[in-house]
Order: sequence, then structure tokens, then C-alpha cells
Amino acid sequence: MAGEQKTSPQEVAIHDVPSMRDLAFSMLSLLIEAAATQMRVDTPIAAEEKPAAMCGAPNLSEARVAIDAANALLGSVRTVMENDALLAIEGMLTQLQFQYVRLVSVTRD
Repeated sequence: MAGEQKTSPQEVAIHDVPSMRDLAFSMLSLLIEAAATQMRVDTPIAAEEKPAAMCGAPNLSEARVAIDAANALLGSVRTVMENDALLAIEGMLTQLQFQYVRLVSVTRD
């Protein structure tokens, strides 16, 4: 068509890549959500258990992997994140870690 610019796939791909700040926040959020789901808890901020009949038993080994991965990623991307996003992620991870410890102690009793 007349007046239509041709764009190569490489150019489109470069423009579609999110910034590291946005990508890191998305990946961290996904890992946090995965850990919360494996522990059968609501969002880490509320950290309330869901009824067991709805969710089944928590998978603490999968939750641990997601929490450890989020912590490792956070250590690598901390410098590119905005302060508010960093504080939010750190707060959610802290809540998850407290909830994880509580669940582990309950399952050991």
C-alpha cells in the first residue's frame, strides 16, 4: 500500500521489549504469585490461608523454589528498580517468607 512503512521483524522486536525495570517487576511479581499459590495463601500482603477444601495441601517445596528465585532475581535487579516498586516487592517477599516459616512449622508439629 502507498505510504506504508516496512518494518523488519528485528525492528519490531526491539521496540516491543520492555525496559529491564518493567521486566524485573513483572518477573518478580509472577514468582511471588507462584509462591503464594503453592502455599495456598492469598496475596502476600493479606497472607490469609484459603480454605483447605478449595485448594488442597500446600506444596512447600515449590513455594520455596519460587521464593528463592525471587530473592536471587531481586538481588540482581535491585539497582534498576524504582524505589516504590522495590519496597513493594520486598514487602511481599517478607510476608511470604513469614508465611512460609509458619506453614513449615505447622507441618512439622
